[in-house]
Amino acid sequence: METTLITQSPLNEIQQHLLQLFTFNKREEGLKEMKSVLFNYYQDKLKLQTRTFWENNQFDAAKMKEIMYGHNRKTTK
Repeated sequence: METTLITQSPLNEIQQHLLQLFTFNKREEGLKEMKSVLFNYYQDKLKLQTRTFWENNQFDAAKMKEIMYGHNRKTTK
């Protein structure tokens, strides 16, 4: 009887795909370009999420000062 061993990779699908991409381009310049692309992608996603959070929670400069300098501790009883 033949048994098949199935192992789970500790890498997710995105990580596995990136590793495959890196095998094609072995130049240092390619690595720098890929890092830049990934950095810009995640930076844009973070900006969008931050803007959405800011708008949905009606934040403004006054609200930020209140959060930063106010005494917002809650007492527990």
